Amino acid sequence: MSSVASLRSSVSSTCEVIVPSPDSELHSIVSRWSDAGVSLPAAVVVPSSEDDIVAAVNFAAQNGFQLIPAGGGHGSFVPINNRTVYMDMKNFRSVEVDKSAGSVTFGGGATTGEVLWSCATNGLYAAIPNSNAVGVAGAFLGGGSSNFNAFHGFMIDNLILLDIITASGSKLTLTPSSSDTEGELLWALRGGGFGFGIIVSLTLKAYPLAELGITDNKIWRRRLIFSAGAISTAAELYTKLLPPAVPLAPVLAFARAPPNSPAKGAPSIVLTITCFSPAAEAENAAAAALGSDATEQAVSAETMLVPLEEMNDGVAMLNAHGGFKEYYTCMLEQISATSIVKAFEQWRRFWEETGTRTAGSYNVIGSWNTDELLRIGSRNMGAFPWRRRGIFVQATPTYHDAALKERAEVLGHGLMEVLRGKDTEKGRPKAGLANNMKFGQDLEELWERGTIEKLRRLRQVWDKEGIFWSPVSRA
Repeated sequence: MSSVASLRSSVSSTCEVIVPSPDSELHSIVSRWSDAGVSLPAAVVVPSSEDDIVAAVNFAAQNGFQLIPAGGGHGSFVPINNRTVYMDMKNFRSVEVDKSAGSVTFGGGATTGEVLWSCATNGLYAAIPNSNAVGVAGAFLGGGSSNFNAFHGFMIDNLILLDIITASGSKLTLTPSSSDTEGELLWALRGGGFGFGIIVSLTLKAYPLAELGITDNKIWRRRLIFSAGAISTAAELYTKLLPPAVPLAPVLAFARAPPNSPAKGAPSIVLTITCFSPAAEAENAAAAALGSDATEQAVSAETMLVPLEEMNDGVAMLNAHGGFKEYYTCMLEQISATSIVKAFEQWRRFWEETGTRTAGSYNVIGSWNTDELLRIGSRNMGAFPWRRRGIFVQATPTYHDAALKERAEVLGHGLMEVLRGKDTEKGRPKAGLANNMKFGQDLEELWERGTIEKLRRLRQVWDKEGIFWSPVSRA
């Protein structure tokens, strides 16, 4: 019996174990948002209990495998190969809301959409990601940005309790009051946490929707769509909203118009302004997007009230698994309309050169008010370093032909250079979000040098043998 096949005897009868053959079709074994860095794993294990997780951890330790847990499958920066035991956490997706305690508890495999729905239908909201297919536990480990950064900080700032199974097979319960070595572990998990264990469950703070003052649990949203010729207008309008008022969450996106659009395949710009406040306040805060100058230049302009549980539905098409995608991201303090226009022109040239082969590519620029993040950050809540950066950029070239990788890399690096223009002028260091790193990214874009060194020391304490993947342990 091979060592991988013996994994079946290590776990319970209700734990599914898949050992692929060399000719297995990849997507029938592992489904991930991106195929970049993915080949057939040694095995896939689907635990049905915490004991199964402990058994799989011990198996990996004893046989020299690396154990990779997965929830939503969006951690495309984590390599998967024939030395990987891929742990699908789909049986750990329960969600429990406690209105009286103001909390939501969910399993390590729960996705954003599941937690969002459970909270919203109980009259609550929580700091969770803005894409329904993203695993919530994985997002937490990188810091966890959400639509509510300006109100309550990042996900890591809202932790009540965390259950984790470490490389030794021990289960720990960590809280903000944890101290000594466990306190140091929690510090790492809050923003630098890849490679310290498997999260079994998380409990985060949840807040009454009534506090937002919205009607019928619906949020105010304004959406303007511009053609390529109006990029200057769109860029100027977006930058007028910065820095945003606390309830505003403006997002500027570039993409090709969908097949069912009159402008099928044409480069387009979408400005979406979401406001978590009463409609009258929203209209005042987003007044620039309601004026005739903006409306006349737009291909379409609409204002809507969206049920909170549906607030992420508009980006569902970006969650499709498969194809080659890599994150190119940066976090900024400032951005100029000029740099946005230059970035769009780079995208337009890329699409002209590659045609339909890169049809699913997109660029997102989101922003939030940082006052609350900075206030919270004075308490040293974790490894996350970039609280002063209130602008997040993600460029995602998407393709199925591996020959396009080099062209996509040229685009991605070029976009980051131009969009960082203002910060570069001010001498600010490059900054990125660990949740959206790419293969081989400079670690000092993700964490400060002292933080990287501390994370490496803690890895020696909690996973000396390297059972779990960690970016700070790569050669």
